Parts: sequence; structure tokens; C-alpha cells
Amino acid sequence: MMGNLIAFREQLGDTRLAMPEPLSREAKDGIERLASFPTTRDEAWKYTRLARVAALQLSPLAHYQQPEPSECSETIDVIFEPHGWFCAAPVEGLIIESAGNLAPEDWQACTTSGHVQYLNTLAAQGGACLTIKAGYEIPKPIRIIHRAKGENFAMVLHHQINVEPHSKVQFELLYEGQGQEAYANILVDFFIAESAHVHVDKWQNTQGTHYGFYNERIYQERHSTFCLHTLTVNTHFTRNDVEVFSQGEAAHTKLYGVFLGGENHLIDNHTFVHHMAPNGSSDENYRGVMKGKAAGVFNGKVKVYQHAQKINAFQSNRNLLLSSAASINAKPELEIYADDVKCSHGSTTGQLDALALFYLQARGISKEKATEMLVGAFCAEVVESVQSKHIQRAFAAYFSS
Repeated sequence: MMGNLIAFREQLGDTRLAMPEPLSREAKDGIERLASFPTTRDEAWKYTRLARVAALQLSPLAHYQQPEPSECSETIDVIFEPHGWFCAAPVEGLIIESAGNLAPEDWQACTTSGHVQYLNTLAAQGGACLTIKAGYEIPKPIRIIHRAKGENFAMVLHHQINVEPHSKVQFELLYEGQGQEAYANILVDFFIAESAHVHVDKWQNTQGTHYGFYNERIYQERHSTFCLHTLTVNTHFTRNDVEVFSQGEAAHTKLYGVFLGGENHLIDNHTFVHHMAPNGSSDENYRGVMKGKAAGVFNGKVKVYQHAQKINAFQSNRNLLLSSAASINAKPELEIYADDVKCSHGSTTGQLDALALFYLQARGISKEKATEMLVGAFCAEVVESVQSKHIQRAFAAYFSS
């Protein structure tokens, strides 16, 4: 029998955030209704077994107090570590505060769904609230860094990011460090106002037996742009859920991702784009590469609502298997209720081109180096659109290690 979800929730402790009462009640009712972790009979968890997560014995981390600001020349850093957090001095147009300082009415999310979000609502220990003021372009990237360190710890955080009208900002979400039998549940809410532009580069490279659950919820108003690039490499257990509510007319969304797994790793990517207003567009491009006994998942869904005419939605997922024991499960979905749209999706899974591999080896390149070159070329379309120099270097270092 799958592990008891109620007991798991109790070991995380109670949230230190002042969440709105309707959200807390919804989450509490959801946990009690589910009672147990989802199984592979649940469609959303069809390819992801949670027995190892349910068996974790965890201790929540210390309370995240408001830190003293520190200086960094190239980026604006907000750093979360097992026993505290640190932030850079904000620049003009940017407000950084602790999520623990928010009153219930300051939280903008109006719903919570699924056991991961329920746990986050009831047990979040802290988080950051960032506001980009109207009309400002933040001159440096804002990095939100999450560092795992230790054993049997739970890091549960809820960040809220408000991007006001006609502003522009670049974010880096970094998940790194090492944890043993550790659990992370990080929820980031983006509220993107009219004609605002947001670019996010997300890097995941946590080591050890670290079980990470990462949710991004994006709410877009008219003429806004949101771009998310997710690079996941060599993580033990990672589940990414990205849900976009394209609420305003002519909003544009771009979701790109690369996920590379080895050994017995699991990397699971779920995306859901809601086109709720006309003249919008979305572009999804995910590339997966699995070797050893690794398992990868891509489940991408696009829903076009009845009044959302003239939508242009494109979704592509391509995968490589570098060993006979590796696997990829892909499930692209379209749900369309409007009649004047351009929507397409596709998914392919295969092996490296044997002729290309032979061509490189015939010119004195080792099989390992040739494989590296071909995989790099396979991922290049996504990786080259990443703006973060730090993540570009980290990805290159992963390939050369």
C-alpha cells in the first residue's frame, strides 16, 4: 500500500507563511481526501513511482528570517540554504522581502491543486517575494539559488514574483548542492502584468539521493512575454510541473527544456498551457537524453478555450536513448475548443545516428567524444537560447566532466 500522505505531511511541520484561509482549507481537505500518495494508476503520476518519497524520514529546516542584504557585482542573488537565506541589496525598481512578511491578502494565488501543492501550502517554511515596479528594466539578472546540504532534511519554499506593467527582468532559478534522503518542494508563482517581459533560466543539478518537486505557476496578462528554459542534468529524482495561465490577449509563452539522465535517475517534466484569451501563442521545445537505467518523462498539454481564437501553439519533444535499459515516456496533448487556431505537436524517441557516429570515429575521434559531440548538437537549439552565462558554463562543465 502506498505511504500515508497525512503522516508525511505531519513530519514536515506547519507552514510559517500566513496563507489565505481558503487556500489552507483547500489544501487540508485535499490531503485528507487523498490520504495516500498517488500511484501509477493516477494519470498525472502514471510514469513516476512515489514509494521512495513516501518512505522518507524528514526533519523540516529552520525558520527563514529576513536577512541582511549583501553585495554582488554581476547578479542580484537571493540564496536559500538549509539553515537560512541571504539576499543582495535591491536595485532601483526592485523590492525584495521575505514571504514570511506577507499578510494573507498579499498572496495572489487563488487555488491550489495536487498533493505537491497541498503539501507546500500547509508546510512552506519560507520564501521570497519579489516585485519589479512598473516601467523598470532590471539591469542585472536576479538569481534565486537553492542549495541542498545534509541528510534527511525537507526544504519547502513558496516564492511570489510580481512583475508590474511594462517592466523587463531576467531570472535564474538554480537548484544545486547535495542531499541524502532529502526532499525539496519549491513553488514559484509568477504574476506578469500587461506588456511585461520575463525570461527565466532554470538549472537543476542536485547530487545524492535528493527528491525534488518543482512547480512554476505563471499568470500572464495581455501583450506579456514569458520564457522559461529548464536544464536538468544527472539528478536522482526530479519532477517539474509548469502551468501557464495565458489570461490576456496576445500573450506569448516559450517553454524550452533539456533533461539528461544516467544511472537509475528519474527526470519527469509536465507542462500545461491554458490559452484563455485570443491572439496568443506558445512555443514548447523539450529534448531528453537518457543513458544507463535512467527514465525520462515528458507530458505536455495545451488547452485552447472556446473564446481564445487565433491561437498559435507549437509543441515538440525529441528524445535520445543511449542504452538499451534507458527509457522515455512521452505524452503530448492538445485540447481545443476554438475553431480558428494553428496548433501542432509531435514527439520522437530514437538512438544516435549510427552513420554520424561512424563518420566521427573514422576521423580519429573516440566513441565517447563523438557521442558527446552528437548529444551536444542535439541539445544546442535549446541550450543556445539560455541567456544565463553561469548556466551556460555549468552545462558545458557537465559535458566536459
